[in-house]
Amino acid sequence: MRKEVKIAIFSIITVAMAIWGYKYLKGFNILSKKLVVYATYERVDGLRISTPILINGLQVGLVSDIFQDSENPNKITAELHLDNGTRVPKSTVATIVSDGPMGGTHVDLIFAGICNGDDCAKDGEYLKGFTKGLLASMVTPDEMRLYVDQLNGGLKDMLDTLSDRLKNSKEINQSVEDARVTLANLRSTTDRLDKMMANSAGSVERSIKNIESITGNLKESNQQIKNILANAEGISKDLKDADVSGLVGETKVTMQKLQSTLASSDKAIADLSGLLQSLKSGDGAIPMLLNDKEFASNLETTIKNMDFLLRDLRLHPERYRRILSKKKMEYEYEPVENDPAFKN
Repeated sequence: MRKEVKIAIFSIITVAMAIWGYKYLKGFNILSKKLVVYATYERVDGLRISTPILINGLQVGLVSDIFQDSENPNKITAELHLDNGTRVPKSTVATIVSDGPMGGTHVDLIFAGICNGDDCAKDGEYLKGFTKGLLASMVTPDEMRLYVDQLNGGLKDMLDTLSDRLKNSKEINQSVEDARVTLANLRSTTDRLDKMMANSAGSVERSIKNIESITGNLKESNQQIKNILANAEGISKDLKDADVSGLVGETKVTMQKLQSTLASSDKAIADLSGLLQSLKSGDGAIPMLLNDKEFASNLETTIKNMDFLLRDLRLHPERYRRILSKKKMEYEYEPVENDPAFKN
């Protein structure tokens, strides 16, 4: 035998073994004969290839394929491979049952009685499909009815006991009475509140109108507000662009000069205050002139006499030349009141 033929035969055997191993791992033994039937469903929630098929808990096959029905795309058809020798009636219902909240499904073959000959399903025939919900899968109707009956019995006993205790309990009766009074007060309060709301409906309406008027005025003044904001923005920009640091420096220098001027003024005022104090309390002619009325009057009289003397000397010098002359000189005396200067 040639080498190429050996390689080809080995390759075919290897591929065949790989296919058989893959199918075997998925639960399908291609070397054994199977009964192939089909079931059509509205929904196949959780159904997958290799999902087990059970009869009263005994696994009798696997789901080999799932595809859309060729005649009605809204329905799903499942291909079921049953072990050789499995007999099921044609009226069998292939029911998809959920294994529990954690997931997982299986197919239950449900039928009544046994089949013989033509009554049994053959290869390629279709069974009726049905899908149970999670709750229906976990609890049967009979079990649910039993649970409900037990629950009703327990609740009835509990309610009877509670009713008896409520009738014989003063505290509970008092609580019920208090609740009734509270509800009555609440009803009265709500009635008064309704009346108050009805009476104040006009005020509320006027308030709403005032609010609408205010919002309307704000809307009409929108442009003015925009202008004010624009002006403020312009002022802010001018302040930002201005030499603020230089202006602050000049202001600081001006304040320093003003402080120096104020200090000089304070010193001058202090010197003047000291001078006035010395004039008021010191010795000399000026303090006496300010403080002594008699001295001031005498000084005023002296000044007036000196004025008269100077006037007379100016108007009648001949009166005084004889004092300096050795000759005796006669003159006629004129009263000082006739002096024109005295009249002035």
